[in-house]
Amino acid sequence: MSTIIRLTFLEMRKKKILYLTLLLTAVFLTLYGTALRFAYKSLNHEDTLIRLTVSGQLLSMGVYAVGFITAFLSIFSSAGAISSEIENGTYDAILSKPIARYEIVLGRFIGILSVIIPYVTILFLSIIGLNIFFGKGVVVNFSMIAIIKSLATFYLLPILLISIGIFFSCSISTMGSGVVMVILYFCGMVGGILEQIGHFITLEATKVALTNIGIITSLVIPSDIIYRKASSLLFTTSSGLNVSLESMLGASIQPSPLMMGYIVIYSIVMIVLAVRKFEKRDL
Repeated sequence: MSTIIRLTFLEMRKKKILYLTLLLTAVFLTLYGTALRFAYKSLNHEDTLIRLTVSGQLLSMGVYAVGFITAFLSIFSSAGAISSEIENGTYDAILSKPIARYEIVLGRFIGILSVIIPYVTILFLSIIGLNIFFGKGVVVNFSMIAIIKSLATFYLLPILLISIGIFFSCSISTMGSGVVMVILYFCGMVGGILEQIGHFITLEATKVALTNIGIITSLVIPSDIIYRKASSLLFTTSSGLNVSLESMLGASIQPSPLMMGYIVIYSIVMIVLAVRKFEKRDL
């Protein structure tokens, strides 16, 4: 398996999409940092409530961007992890060696994560660092424990999406896998937004309908749950107070530990199903 992990890691490093992503990430951080510089400079003259609200939204936008970029990098890295090699006939030669098929699936999974996890770490900490640097005296001081917990939760996003992507990669073509993954991701995002909106609706029937839609989509593709949990942990102070805008408006939906456990089990099941699918697939 170590050979597959190493080859996947080297393959990821050679992909043009990775370097394009790194270049665009640098551009994004430059623009984001510039915006923060001017925004926080003007916030020094505003009321405390406005400063707290705007600074929270600025950070939330950055964290949301981290999730969005990470999601698409995970999707496009895993969509062809298995299927592209099958289409190229690569596994005809590899499987003639004493290598089990489950080693290929797990090796691809771990190899992709070995590239994306460090990327997520750097991007996430860059967003936090830019807000802390430009928001001195304005932005809420985040505890190191909150940052670590939030980052650790964010790691679940690439783990989840890569496990699903590899399952589809073992089942259908590269193009089909990518399309299905993108649609699923947007369904999860829209479901999470509808669930949030449901908490502002006073009409009970509409409220229940929107909430149920959010719950169902979260069970099918729980990617939005991870973002909400990571954001919640980041905005929770050492005293236990959540200073996010949603919490102040009374519409904060905090995912339970049970739901986070569901995401872990979900990812494991996807990998197990991917292994079984690949073992049965005719190459």
